[in-house]
Amino acid sequence: MNRDQILQMLENIDDRFVTEAARFDPVGRRSPTERSRHMKTKRIVTLALAAALLLGLGAVAYAVGMSIYRQRQEELRQELQIDENKVEDYVEYPVAQEPEEVSGSGATLLSTMNDGEFQRIWVVLNGMTPEMIQQLEHTEQVDWEGRKLPANGHRYCWIRATLDGESFFDAMSLNFQDGYDPESQTLTTECAIPLDELEEGRKVTLTFVMMDTIDYEMDHSEGELVCELGSVEAERTGQSIRTVWFPEPVPFENGAYGKGVFLGAEISAAGVNWILRHDGVSQMYRPRSFANEEERLAYSEMELSWITVIEEVERTAVLHFADGTSREVEPPLSSSEPEGDTVKDVCLFGSGTIDPDQVIGITIGGKTFDLG
Repeated sequence: MNRDQILQMLENIDDRFVTEAARFDPVGRRSPTERSRHMKTKRIVTLALAAALLLGLGAVAYAVGMSIYRQRQEELRQELQIDENKVEDYVEYPVAQEPEEVSGSGATLLSTMNDGEFQRIWVVLNGMTPEMIQQLEHTEQVDWEGRKLPANGHRYCWIRATLDGESFFDAMSLNFQDGYDPESQTLTTECAIPLDELEEGRKVTLTFVMMDTIDYEMDHSEGELVCELGSVEAERTGQSIRTVWFPEPVPFENGAYGKGVFLGAEISAAGVNWILRHDGVSQMYRPRSFANEEERLAYSEMELSWITVIEEVERTAVLHFADGTSREVEPPLSSSEPEGDTVKDVCLFGSGTIDPDQVIGITIGGKTFDLG
């Protein structure tokens, strides 16, 4: 479907549908004075949104009033509920109007957010041909020399991001076709950089590359470089935290290994860090050097035992919001280094965000606390 066909169909859309579609337009949230100055732009954007809504044109809508980059930013804002939850940690960057306006790089930085564990970075990769997308979705049963791989192995292409040419991180897209726009030949992807890889206040270059990788069941090769896709400058941004302490500790036990308590939580737009203390902290976070295999196995058994018991409590956690809704908290992603005799378990939301100020209660371990 080309641009002329889209415009021809837009001329036949009833104005009442355009008016109904206006609720999806963020410009409509501006003040009346500012909105009047943007009326012409608003109508063009609204027509594009109406076309996407009523005719199922999807990503093609950018051609009549919204750049593919701006459209992707709008989609991310809606998916992550940025406006709804007033997320201050989410940072958006200025973008070009069309892919051909991008100069010097095949990558366009959309936005970023610090979730407490990772710096999440959203990027549009330009110049992604349909053949490249097909290559990303296709697997091979032979190695680079054409030799047949074992049944548990396969060869595939993947997009990775390299930080200053040293560390490598996977760049993710839930579905390459969903994130791909064939008309502009752009692919939207996300990369998560562990915060300990990013020094505060220092900008780094994130270069996206396409790798040809062989996967042998649980192991995989570093792969061979297919091509370089583009670079963006990234930096570690801040994170807003709301810390709450429970009126009384939430106890738990781990048999012969000892006891522990949950003391409180750090709540952010992206997740919850549980603050806890238990008898095994000093043992679990000691340097991992073992005299023999028996000592290593004993340590592993102790560590797994504590992790299992703690996660059982954390799986009971529910956040309660001022509007009467609630949300379960996903199991922890990792634990931080201890501070004294306390440690924090990082639990990130699988999707979306929350407004920490709207959390009025927490249920965990059979107890519910009113946060006021």
